[in-house]
Amino acid sequence: MTSSDFEKLIIQQKDKLFRFAISILKDSNEAQDAVQEVVLKLWKNRRLMDKAQNLESYCLNTIKNHCFDVLRKQKHHQNYLQTNIHESLEESRFDAIDFVEKLKQELHQLPVQQRMAIELKDFQGLDYDEISEIMGQNTNTVRVHVSRGRKKLFEIFKEELANV
Repeated sequence: MTSSDFEKLIIQQKDKLFRFAISILKDSNEAQDAVQEVVLKLWKNRRLMDKAQNLESYCLNTIKNHCFDVLRKQKHHQNYLQTNIHESLEESRFDAIDFVEKLKQELHQLPVQQRMAIELKDFQGLDYDEISEIMGQNTNTVRVHVSRGRKKLFEIFKEELANV
């Protein structure tokens, strides 16, 4: 892969990489750092990218793995889940929060696999086969994650709207 090809690829993928990183890390500064580190890593290993069948999936898979490494190193993952659960319990009224913000908050309450599947399917617009490749799971498992996550979100908003 030439430097020009690499530059074009990164320009096309940087926003997706950032959105995906922030959906996992929940911190824009950490997500920016992760994208920078992954771009550097991809640059160093650009010869391996020539063998990849789908460069977009390759890049998203690389950022996913890096983000999980960051979470593991910081032992941040469990604290992150507990903090978000605590914050959601303190929220008093649905109408006081913007709908989009409420959706983001509730999306972050889903299990990691469901959240990633929904992020890739509904926000990134990837198909199930691409998501399957990125997440390292079979297509049916990805479909189940998306379905269960959507169902949980629907139930949450159904309850919230009934209380309004």
